[in-house]
Amino acid sequence: MGSALKDPRTPRREEKSASGTTPIAYDAHGPADSHEDHDEIPTVDSLPRPRRWVLIVVAIFVVLVLAGAFAAGLLPHMQRTAEMNAEATAVANDVPGVSLQFPTPTDATTELTLPGSMQALQETALFARTTGYLKKWNFDYGAHVKSGELLAEIDAPEVDEQLREAKAQLASDQANASKAELDFTYISTTAQRYEALIKTNGVTPQELDMYHANMAKARTAVAQAKASVQADEANVKRLEDLQSFQKITAPFNGTITARNYDVGALITANGGTGVQPIFRIAQTDVLRVWVNVPQAYSTVVRPGLAAKISVREYPGQLFDAKVAHTAGALDTNTRTLLTEVQVQNADGKLFAGMFCNVQFHLVNPAPPLKIPISALIADSQGNQVAVVDSQNVAHYRSVTLGRDYGTTVEVLTGLEKSDRVITNPGQRLSDGGKVRPLNEPKAATTEKSSASTL
Repeated sequence: MGSALKDPRTPRREEKSASGTTPIAYDAHGPADSHEDHDEIPTVDSLPRPRRWVLIVVAIFVVLVLAGAFAAGLLPHMQRTAEMNAEATAVANDVPGVSLQFPTPTDATTELTLPGSMQALQETALFARTTGYLKKWNFDYGAHVKSGELLAEIDAPEVDEQLREAKAQLASDQANASKAELDFTYISTTAQRYEALIKTNGVTPQELDMYHANMAKARTAVAQAKASVQADEANVKRLEDLQSFQKITAPFNGTITARNYDVGALITANGGTGVQPIFRIAQTDVLRVWVNVPQAYSTVVRPGLAAKISVREYPGQLFDAKVAHTAGALDTNTRTLLTEVQVQNADGKLFAGMFCNVQFHLVNPAPPLKIPISALIADSQGNQVAVVDSQNVAHYRSVTLGRDYGTTVEVLTGLEKSDRVITNPGQRLSDGGKVRPLNEPKAATTEKSSASTL
């Protein structure tokens, strides 16, 4: 019965039996009867059709995949576009928000440390003023001497001989001057007698004129004799000075820092090319220290200002010092003020030529203000700062800057303590434009300046 109802369109396939001789036909329901036609070829219509619900599921899946891909690309783009439009609208319509801060006054006192070099208060080289041989020296390197103390002697026999000759010449000219004065006295007395006799015709006028002429000649001879004496006295004084130069004395209290000749060495007068001084002496009871003060501090570093000096050789020890002089003008190359600081050195602990650090405690009667570096506006108009008035309107102020501390900068002119400074100016900020303060600044407090070391 089952075989009679089978659809003739159902494909069949044949397989050989296990023995390989008898083909076995299969259809959709299993092996076919042996009596069916084994040569029938399957067609498209004879193939099994897929079920409908499978096609529907596949179609829905494809639609969902396409929709997801579309949404993944389009929706973010639309969202970004909406955000940009919203931001542009806010920029066009909204007032910019700004952060405010009062300028901070710096502390009136500042600690400034500068490098310096110690030098003797006075230092001089002692040359000979007379030529001769070094007879002896009394002090060597490092000796402390007092003003006027004999340092060395020079043996100059030529000068001694010249002095003796000059004194003899002086004595001779003094004798001649005395004789000339006696002659003048005699001739003058004789002339006075002839003047009395001329009234009684005791002498002739010619004889009286002759004695008047002799008296004039005698007066001239007296003047010449006195001039010769003065010249001899000057020569003697010169030679005596040269003789005194044979003794080298200390010009001031100090320390011998150099001695260049030994006993018996030839000493040439008045120095010259290649001639070394006999001694070099330095006044070290007071030392001077030269420092270069930057322009920013030049107005507060003045004579009389106290200072402290430290050297590496005495760690932790400070020496009292005081500003003695300033150059009064800045060096145009370095923009610094040359300053002399003097330190007492009666105990001799410090030496000329030492490197040191000079510490100043500076007091500025008008300390400048500070603002954050972010508040500074630098453009073609120069350095400017934006401030906000009571109506929340921004205004630009031109300022003069001082020292730069990295995160903050000094403002020397252009700002007041009560000005509300915008710390975050941007491109949207305009002079005279309305702003929206994001905070109310706190009252300004004094900020202590950090110590400066240069």
